[in-house]
Amino acid sequence: MSALAVVHDAAVAFVLLAVARAVKFAGQAAARPVPGDGIWAAGLAAGPALAELAGGPVARAAACAAVLAVLATVWVGAAVWRTFTVEVGPLAFDGLVRSLFSREPSEVSWVRSWTLGFYRGSPGFALLPVPAVAWLAVAFLPPQTHPAARPVVVALLVTWLAVTPARTRAGAWLGCALAAATASAPAALDRPLEWWHPAVVLALLPACRPLRRRGLMRGSLAGDCLLPRPWPSPPRGPRTGAAGTRRAGTEGDGWRARAPRGSPYAGALRGHDVLLITLESVGRSHLARFTPGGASTPFVDALYARAVVSERHVVPSPLTTNAHVLLAHGRYRAAGESQVHRLTAAGYRTAYLTSARTSYNGLRDVITEAGYQILLDRSRLGGAVTDRELPRAGVDALLDELTASRASRRDPLFLHVHTHDTHVPYCVRDPRFRRRGEGRQERFLDAVEESDDNLRRLHRALIERGVLRDPLIVVTSDHGESFGSLGYHFHATAVTADQTLVPFALVHPALPPAVIPRSSHLDVLPTVLDLAGVPAAPAHGESLFHDDRPRRLALWAGRPMRRSTSCYGLIDGDRKLMIDLVTERCFETDWEDRSPRTLHGPERHHAAQLATAAMRRLGLD
Repeated sequence: MSALAVVHDAAVAFVLLAVARAVKFAGQAAARPVPGDGIWAAGLAAGPALAELAGGPVARAAACAAVLAVLATVWVGAAVWRTFTVEVGPLAFDGLVRSLFSREPSEVSWVRSWTLGFYRGSPGFALLPVPAVAWLAVAFLPPQTHPAARPVVVALLVTWLAVTPARTRAGAWLGCALAAATASAPAALDRPLEWWHPAVVLALLPACRPLRRRGLMRGSLAGDCLLPRPWPSPPRGPRTGAAGTRRAGTEGDGWRARAPRGSPYAGALRGHDVLLITLESVGRSHLARFTPGGASTPFVDALYARAVVSERHVVPSPLTTNAHVLLAHGRYRAAGESQVHRLTAAGYRTAYLTSARTSYNGLRDVITEAGYQILLDRSRLGGAVTDRELPRAGVDALLDELTASRASRRDPLFLHVHTHDTHVPYCVRDPRFRRRGEGRQERFLDAVEESDDNLRRLHRALIERGVLRDPLIVVTSDHGESFGSLGYHFHATAVTADQTLVPFALVHPALPPAVIPRSSHLDVLPTVLDLAGVPAAPAHGESLFHDDRPRRLALWAGRPMRRSTSCYGLIDGDRKLMIDLVTERCFETDWEDRSPRTLHGPERHHAAQLATAAMRRLGLD
């Protein structure tokens, strides 16, 4: 093993990482290679070298397998990011295993299909394993063949680079040049490799993290796929940011849960049934009521016409499990007594109905912890139930459960209905609603229109069969969905308006129609309990009928495949800050993302500190 061989290996690894970065962040500033990629490339080369020095060929083989696993993670991660804007991390593989065992194959096949579709559209990048395997295989050839094999690897690398989107990246070509130079360097220039050479390189990897935390170094593609991203440090003292945002983490900053106050409507609907409807993935901008060309929703529109509605209703975290916590507890986290527990203690029967499989991604645990007495999901309803069957199969099962319970029919019912068919991959069951085509957004809008019809039928069945009597109806969504705005797709990927602004309507004949300028999921159950005359548990929200509610919200995308969120932000007044740790972008905008302004330098650093302080104060980091 020689020093030049390790430099050659590092150059090849750098080219592989540079191509993956260029593909993953195509069209963004983050597509340029960074010093962190060079350090990780050196680490990928130094690891097998040190292993061979310490344990011989067997140890090197194990180290090469680890390097190949890292490159495979980067390769898959780029495709998943471009397809879903979800960053692959260690939890992704755990999530994949749970998906295979807890969901039907038809429910997860679209993930594989869409990811393979990306590779088909990027055939050059799809071939990344070829130069990677060829490079690592050289070490297992007879040593006398290495001088001839390495130029072949370089030729393969150059040919492959020329057919990838990274062919315009000077950094990738410089890596190829270094690989070529070290592959053909005269033997007289080479030096034997000492064990401490690769050891020093590997020691640089953990040393980079403090520099990143202080904003002095950008992250590497490989390291960020494998390790938690370091967050910016919170501010050290009181300060006002460029966006007019006060420092988080002080007394009276709005982050402490408090007992909600009674409103002028307190107890106005005492003893009434409550129907809470959450649409799956339906954002405010997806409805024709708010956006030309959006989904037509006659049932929801009819409710809006006689409702207390919110102009801007925010989901602080656009992930289904997090949204359920926000709703059931009225707090950012599920610690302590929920608002559902308070309803039960006040004599309400509480039930949850959905066609989703709640065992997936922990939703069942969230519902159980919230205190619902009855849980009816896909597994309880027969395993093949969709939203279309809820008016019959769902209501039948609900009546059976209510009859079997010891509660009196005179006891009011709190029923939470959550739809499912508008979740990706956007299922349209009834051919009558297949109107727009097979594009993702087109299929989604068709599914929303079918979902509205399903809710109309379900509402009628609940009333006609006596499950609900004169109910207070609350209609909202668990979160929205992105279709490319600001570069994001799907949900739980960003805190953009597409994902966090959702419809909201509160309907009962005793409540005069009104328009509330702003609200959030934190306010929903405190409002319901206020109307029901039930004292609410401490919450971060309040009844919508208070005009002086806090105007401050923490936002975070959720943790679909990571141990910490990749995108988070802060709403204060009319302004919103959004920090993306993956693309290293920071925006200042309004609630609806009109005219977002990219922040740079000290202004960006301070904005990130403010949002980080709020997240840590709430225990969301």
